[in-house]
Amino acid sequence: MKKRLKAWGNTKILPIVGSFVFNKEGELLLLQRHYDDLGGGQWGTPGGRIDNDETVEVAMRREFCEETGISDMQFTVLGSHKIRMPHGTVRITSFKAILDKNTPITLDPEEHHAYAWFNLKGLLDEDNILWGIPSILRDFGLLDSFDSDPTLADGSSVELLELAS
Repeated sequence: MKKRLKAWGNTKILPIVGSFVFNKEGELLLLQRHYDDLGGGQWGTPGGRIDNDETVEVAMRREFCEETGISDMQFTVLGSHKIRMPHGTVRITSFKAILDKNTPITLDPEEHHAYAWFNLKGLLDEDNILWGIPSILRDFGLLDSFDSDPTLADGSSVELLELAS
């Protein structure tokens, strides 16, 4: 059985990667997290922890392949954010990619229960979207401006750290 990540608090910042994968129709690929994980049942981007010996690019390719079964993706780095959540803080380096909607996706049932393509215009009205995804999309110019990010209603916060050049 997969070792589940537990709360780590705000004394350390966990380095992670995440990918905003779109199809040609402009829909966003999100994976539903395993119910036993932090944020279980919520919809999030493919991604995860960066191992000690990895670059962010290598980590992104590894995580995407582990979570979708797809190994030949081309990613473009977008930048990074700090996300403070109830259970801890992460520094996420985000990437963007394009994937044909009909490409077969093979989920690891130890990590995710489902995948779906989400329309960006309705993303703010969706339930169970992982912390900060709308804010991060907005910061990268991938989502129109909005007044309030419902994924941060629990007091979580998102801070843009850098945009890729």
